[in-house]
Amino acid sequence: MSIKDKGTWVIKLPAKAKLLVEVGDKVDVGQKLAVFNSHVVETFSYSGDLAKMSEKKREELDNFFKEKMVQEGEIFYEIGFFKNKICFPLTGVCLGFDEFKNLKIEKVEDEEREIFSPIEAKVGKIEDGKLVLEFKAKEYEGQGLNGLKAWGEGEVKIINEIKMLDYEMGEAILFTENLDKAFLLKALVVGANAVVTKDNEEIKEVDLEIPVLRLEKQIWDEFMKENLGKKKKILVNAKMDKLLLVLE
Repeated sequence: MSIKDKGTWVIKLPAKAKLLVEVGDKVDVGQKLAVFNSHVVETFSYSGDLAKMSEKKREELDNFFKEKMVQEGEIFYEIGFFKNKICFPLTGVCLGFDEFKNLKIEKVEDEEREIFSPIEAKVGKIEDGKLVLEFKAKEYEGQGLNGLKAWGEGEVKIINEIKMLDYEMGEAILFTENLDKAFLLKALVVGANAVVTKDNEEIKEVDLEIPVLRLEKQIWDEFMKENLGKKKKILVNAKMDKLLLVLE
């Protein structure tokens, strides 16, 4: 267990996301960090229609239309004696032909999406398509039972009975010694964001759609001594085998 001046949370930025913050900025919980539109690449086969086209002509078309916005129904080539028209099937950015003579078009979704900060932090880095948030935290080493990670916030309490699971714990972390499948599924249904369990070495892996992390008895006891009954913001990172407790 250690005090870390720079606990980190890495956010992968979609292509062409518009950033609303800069390195060094302090951000609040729920603050908007970036906005973006989803980009979907669709492939259309024209191998039959274009089989008789020369490579030179195909390259000319590729060079002319590539990276340009095209409209559905717009003509991009007329072929044959009767000038049969080949039209773009989709509105978007033309990416040209691949090696199999398939036409690729990148469609930009109309709905704008947003990325929010899950924590009060400082923007530490923005590079390689990633935004790194830094914050003060106490780190507890554990053992991940699946490869997931998630934030949770709420009162730290130990729940071992299925009847004690209710929707009041939504988005909180479930602390339990009970890894029964029915119990864990109920926790998922009522909205638990992650599960932290105590020193159960018989179970090596848990198939659940939220993070599951095991703490050794000594670490579990120390964590509970300091935090039981208190409202806390916590990151459970089963992929990296650790729990991060956000410090005020």
